Amino acid sequence: MQFTKVLDAELGEVGARRFRGNRLGDRNMPTVIRGFVSAPANKLKLASPVRAEKPAIQAATLDKAALKSSPIRPEWILEGEPKARCEYLSQGTLGGANSAHWSCTAGRFRWNYGWDETVLFLEGEAIITDDEGNVFRAEPGVSIFFPAGTSAVWEVPRYIRKIAFNRRPPRYLLNLIDRGASKIARLAGLK
Repeated sequence: MQFTKVLDAELGEVGARRFRGNRLGDRNMPTVIRGFVSAPANKLKLASPVRAEKPAIQAATLDKAALKSSPIRPEWILEGEPKARCEYLSQGTLGGANSAHWSCTAGRFRWNYGWDETVLFLEGEAIITDDEGNVFRAEPGVSIFFPAGTSAVWEVPRYIRKIAFNRRPPRYLLNLIDRGASKIARLAGLK
């Protein structure tokens, strides 16, 4: 029977035997296992996949009304009273990445980057100066990358809105080990 073949393939011979033994003896009883459904058991149909708590693929809409207050640390503010608002749009599988929709009103502040951050500006403008004195003009359509461990002074004349893609940088030692393993694999002809 087709259902038996699927059971054997999905659960292995021992697991399939155990499952068949727990079916209450009714071959016509609908049965669901690992996304497959049988009703009766010899007529296999594909069912909807079982939903995880959090879907692997995440979708979001950029909605200004959904932004929530996200105050800038008081010690970072240099001038004015900038009001920041933020909404997190997605979260990486192990918490090492996220995306956020962010806006801020007029003010001047120093932002310290704990994560690698790539931003795409959507609305408004800002003048951003890094620690080496390089000046960047932020305006719609412009993208800027801020490496973890850096800081920059933001001057927002009226308003700025962006989407940010944040990633925790790999720890130096793990990165070094990974690069070493990759090099060994290449030298051994495995990659």
